[in-house]
Amino acid sequence: AAPTPVSAYLHSATMVKAGIFLIARLFPLLVGSVWFHGVVTAVGLITLCFAAFIAIFKHDLKGLLAYSTLSHLGLIVCLLGIGSPLAVAAALFHVLNHATFKAALFMLAGVIDHQTGTRNLRKLGGLWTVLPWTATLSMVAAAAMGGIPLTNGFLSKEMFLTEVLSLT
Repeated sequence: AAPTPVSAYLHSATMVKAGIFLIARLFPLLVGSVWFHGVVTAVGLITLCFAAFIAIFKHDLKGLLAYSTLSHLGLIVCLLGIGSPLAVAAALFHVLNHATFKAALFMLAGVIDHQTGTRNLRKLGGLWTVLPWTATLSMVAAAAMGGIPLTNGFLSKEMFLTEVLSLT
């Protein structure tokens, strides 16, 4: 319900990253503890999957972006739970990546809402012809969020997959 610039700021930079910051600050104290690694990794993976599943059913553009933010935070928490040097580097890298593409997506959601008068995804078909620049920028930011190759999101997600597969 917040105005678009506030949503972009809160979801990309501050409030949602406070827990991540706390885990990262306590990491040197807790690293090596089997309990820490097991619980934090499991909670991160559960959050990643559950929030992504819920996001599938959202019809509000900002609601979809909010749940995808939760999913990405689960990914970052999982990386911190893994605790290897590459996983921690990937977590910090993904914090920066997430801030860039999520701020862009929330601002673009505000542009779409302002121009069309709705954020309902079921009513937003054909935007490419009406708002070509907005659609192009949205596709670039969404590609980064989705981890499409040649985007910053691809690199951090590739690091995530490398670390998760190294656990087996």
